[in-house]
Amino acid sequence: MCTIHQMRELLYRLIVAAALYLCCWNGSFAFADTIPIFPSGTLSIAEGAGFLAFLNPAGGVELPPVTSAAGQWIHCSVGVDNVQYSLDSDQIHRIGEKTTVERYDPERCGIRVKNVQKSLESKWTLYGTDAHGEGRTGVLELTVLSPKLIDELNVTASGTLSSTTINCPDKDGARYCRILDAEQNVYESCTKSVELTQRLSHFWCHLMFWGAMTERITKINLHVEEDDRDVTATVDETEDHIVLSCQYRQSVSLCRALSEADNRQFLLLDGHLSGRYSAYNTKISKGICSLEIKKPLAPSDVGVWRIYQQLNPTDYTGCVFDVKSRRTSKARTFIRARGTSKAAYQRAELTATSIEIFHDPRSSSPTVTPLSCQVPYAIDYCYLSGPTGSDYAPIRFNRLKSLGLCRFEVTNITTGMWACGVNDLDGAEDQLTYYNVSVYRQPGRTVTDQLTASSGDREQRLLCRTILDLPIDICRFVDPSGEVHGLSDMMKPSAEARYRYHGKGLREGECGLEIVELREKDFGRWKCVIKVRNQEYEIGMEIVEEALSVGAIIGISIGATIALGIIGIFVYRKLNRRYTGPTYTVSSSMTNVSNGSHQS
Repeated sequence: MCTIHQMRELLYRLIVAAALYLCCWNGSFAFADTIPIFPSGTLSIAEGAGFLAFLNPAGGVELPPVTSAAGQWIHCSVGVDNVQYSLDSDQIHRIGEKTTVERYDPERCGIRVKNVQKSLESKWTLYGTDAHGEGRTGVLELTVLSPKLIDELNVTASGTLSSTTINCPDKDGARYCRILDAEQNVYESCTKSVELTQRLSHFWCHLMFWGAMTERITKINLHVEEDDRDVTATVDETEDHIVLSCQYRQSVSLCRALSEADNRQFLLLDGHLSGRYSAYNTKISKGICSLEIKKPLAPSDVGVWRIYQQLNPTDYTGCVFDVKSRRTSKARTFIRARGTSKAAYQRAELTATSIEIFHDPRSSSPTVTPLSCQVPYAIDYCYLSGPTGSDYAPIRFNRLKSLGLCRFEVTNITTGMWACGVNDLDGAEDQLTYYNVSVYRQPGRTVTDQLTASSGDREQRLLCRTILDLPIDICRFVDPSGEVHGLSDMMKPSAEARYRYHGKGLREGECGLEIVELREKDFGRWKCVIKVRNQEYEIGMEIVEEALSVGAIIGISIGATIALGIIGIFVYRKLNRRYTGPTYTVSSSMTNVSNGSHQS
């Protein structure tokens, strides 16, 4: 029979044993090392799908070989919502009505979960005890997504922005993303930067999540807000001043006022005064930029003014004003901030601006050509049409339209007539600006394509020049016999030299040859060879010999005239000689003829 002392000792040992057991099984994990989980510590799983995970001491996303994991764990369990499930056997645990959990395999401390439900979205903790009796834990942040696909997602962007970013929904939990635009261009990313060139555009996000075998597709409708409220132009006029104001929705850092008439520019700071101009009502903190002009207006005050905020060297927004002055007794001033009559600009429609473009066919880089048109009123729409009739979308139109500017960038532009058309909110006839574009396959062209001369003619010149005034590094001419003549405006030829440089200079883009006196060997095909931007180009030209000189032609004409005169006189005399008739002779044998009278 046990004494009381023995019973107390036995109870103490049982308590210690229980404490040690709990410490080794559960309590020790409070101090256990945290190790990575394969495939990831955060998973986004579609509801109803399954996943697997296990403790991975080696780290990384690669599956470790089974041999290295054999015998590594002596105990394993998983904790979900404060409930622990043993993974030391092949027992299948059921959590709720649909979800099942079983161990990964006998070698690894892990789980295989099927038909996971939204209610189990929480932290899942794997507990493992290795062969040395040391505890290891791994925490899995589990997100369970609704199985319902989001058919459409509406996104709104401000009209004051030139671009925005498209983000796929739940992109942070997606295993893979790709974005398709309306032209079916594919972008292997969960985000995409989009230029705001139209008011409505569409994109499609394709996402894959852990445990899903099909893509989740979301259609994104990108709406660009109207920016009429973002920038507002107003004009106030008194007997002494006119005030041009541009109101922004948000505060601005710095505004500028630009006069198109003489390219004057003023910084608009609150309270600033400069001669006849002041920033009287400018309130940077409230987004108001104003220019006050003192009357009477000077001639340079009349015309187009633009008040703008420069966001970066190539991006700005603001308002446009057309200041018009009519001389009356009161010197009244008329200003139009939008819808200015286009009669003054009809003359410009008949004139095309010539543009020369060089695109080397040997280069793989595209050529980007900027084209633009501007008017003294806010634009409602604008477009660019090329020789083929296709239209191009303007860049940063939502910002520039209130400034009366319309800009385009054309990649690998083609030769022909291009037209930039704009219109205002009044909806009158489109205002057109024309460009006559010439695209060259080499950076130079001939000024003297063919020279016609005679042997002995002096100071005959051939000339080629670069387009866009590109400087020439090296200039030389190759004559019909193949002889090369290097030329430069920096070299002074000798007195007996027959070939000299001609032109404004290589830095001005002109390569020319002057022949002091033409010889027979100079007639034929010549080549103007120029080196521009470390590339050489050949331009052909020709010297053609005249059949006869002008003096010879005159001499031959005079001689022919004299000869024809002599021949004419001779013929005239022959034709006007006197006519005497024929001559007859009487024979003497006629003696039988009587000369006396007849008697009866």
